[in-house]
Amino acid sequence: MFKYLKEKKQKLLRFLFGSFSFTALMFAFQACYGVPGHQMKAVIQGRVSDAETNQPIEGLMVASELLDFVDTTDHNGVFSATEVRYMYDREYFQFTVRDIDSTENGQYETLDTTVYGADLTQPLQFKVKKVSDAQ
Repeated sequence: MFKYLKEKKQKLLRFLFGSFSFTALMFAFQACYGVPGHQMKAVIQGRVSDAETNQPIEGLMVASELLDFVDTTDHNGVFSATEVRYMYDREYFQFTVRDIDSTENGQYETLDTTVYGADLTQPLQFKVKKVSDAQ
C-alpha cells in the first residue's frame, strides 16, 4: 500500500514539475519574442495637402514599410487601405510621402515622418512643400 502511494506521489510531483517547467519556458519565450502571430488589423486613411495652400495633392505615393502599406493619393489627396496588418507591440510607424508623377502637378519634397501607433485609428494628415511648379 505504501509503495503504491509513493509511486502516485512521484507521478504527481513529476507532472507538476513538468507543467511548471513548460510554463516557465513559455513565459521566457514570450518575454523575448512576444506573443507568436499576434497581429492587429487597421484601416489606414488620410489626406496629403500642400503645406502653403492646404490644397489636396494628387499622385503622391504614401508608404509604410512596417505596415506593408503603399497607396497613391487621388484627386482629393486621399489615401487609404483596409485590413493592414501590423504587430501589436509597435509604438511608432515610419511613413514616407513621395512625389511619383514627376512634374505633372508640380514637384513636391519627399516627407519622412513618424506616426504614433494609437494615431492610426484617426485619419492621418500629411503636409508637403512644393519645390517647383508644373511644366
